[in-house]
Amino acid sequence: MDIMEHFLQTELQNQVAYTEMLQFVASLYIRSGEYEGEEYVIRKLDHLNFIIAREYVGLDGEREISRPVVIDRQALVAKINKHVRARGIALINVCV
Repeated sequence: MDIMEHFLQTELQNQVAYTEMLQFVASLYIRSGEYEGEEYVIRKLDHLNFIIAREYVGLDGEREISRPVVIDRQALVAKINKHVRARGIALINVCV
């Protein structure tokens, strides 16, 4: 399973998680920041570019980042919506 597929399966389990994530990703008012999910963090570099990475605490107690993925907003919203549509979660309308 690739990283994006694992990210989508892990983080988009219900309507609430989908709504919160999509509002963060699509918002033009949030220019940079982080959205912390169950296992993954979405880093918003600017209003168009994101880094998605699995984060965990290593054996030394330090925060570890595993195989980050860089993606643009339009592609990320499309992947999120395709995944939730297949799971039967109701889509919400946001400006992309």
